[in-house]
Amino acid sequence: MTQAAGIVDEWVSGYRDADELERRLLDAARRCITRWGIHKTSLDDIAREAGVGRATVYRAFPGGKERLVRTVLCHEAGRIFERCTAALQASGTLEDLVTAGLGEALTIIRDDELLRSVLTHEPELILPHFAFHQLDRYLDTTTELCRPHLARFLPADDIRPAAELLARISLTFGFRPPAWFDAHDPDAVRRLVRTYVVPALTPTRSHPR
Repeated sequence: MTQAAGIVDEWVSGYRDADELERRLLDAARRCITRWGIHKTSLDDIAREAGVGRATVYRAFPGGKERLVRTVLCHEAGRIFERCTAALQASGTLEDLVTAGLGEALTIIRDDELLRSVLTHEPELILPHFAFHQLDRYLDTTTELCRPHLARFLPADDIRPAAELLARISLTFGFRPPAWFDAHDPDAVRRLVRTYVVPALTPTRSHPR
């Protein structure tokens, strides 16, 4: 298992295994962050939203707000990856796989309330991770997470270029979609994948499945 895959497994298991109090506090923190952003959300805000005292929050999350916010983000990632993995594993063709993955990525970037709130209130916390030298880390991580799924349809040497292309398309069409493309339309996503993406992933030669 790669380091990236191991981290994602931790996020997913943390999301699945959270107890009732943890979920209550995490849901409250998520609502507060969505409403005000990370910096303007205080521990008192989260405790009040959850209907508990500060001491209860500290007992559940030693370290206070910093650890609670980090856990919220990890659980959110775990929830997303669990949903995406199920859709990818159910795909029977390369076109289905890419359509499912790209569709999920675009939906998250465009519609996830937590992500949109942080982008609105504190873009400096997210956007630098997709710029300049930081982009390499994102592409490395994306490649490792895509590898087991793409390996079902592509030769090993083609996986890195394919994963990078899909990552760059997700960022471009998610953050700055062209006027002619509707990311909310599943048929539009499939047309994009069928017309441009799959041919780019399988150039000039047929790959054995």
